Amino acid sequence: MAQPLCTLLLLLAALAGAQAWSPKEEDGVITGGIYDADPNDEGVQRALHFAISEYNKATEDEYYRRPLRVLRAREQVVGGMNYFLDVELGRTTCTKSQPNLDTCAFQEEPELQKKQLCSFEIYEVLREDRISLVNSKCQDA
Repeated sequence: MAQPLCTLLLLLAALAGAQAWSPKEEDGVITGGIYDADPNDEGVQRALHFAISEYNKATEDEYYRRPLRVLRAREQVVGGMNYFLDVELGRTTCTKSQPNLDTCAFQEEPELQKKQLCSFEIYEVLREDRISLVNSKCQDA
């Protein structure tokens, strides 16, 4: 009689442990799941601005690049927020040393446009005021 009771207790303990480690669901979002995001969302825009800023710092091109369009935005709730952005970048007429780069006109001549398709992964922890570019990959469009 003790054997079935022990088996039942072990089964309940295993189920409780599995429940404790299962992803949490809040408002239809499962922590750890990757979901499509609105490109106009404040968090997505903040991540995009940061990624573009880091991209421009890292390139040797004297001209500033900015987004032509966001092709896809996804987010993942973890200890903070992961943003996965696929973006088409265009080369502007402004050099990086100029102010107000967010309103620079794009190059119009095809040989100067140098469009690129980029994928960025940005990790942000808002409560710690911390953001980082985890991964970026770009190729000529």
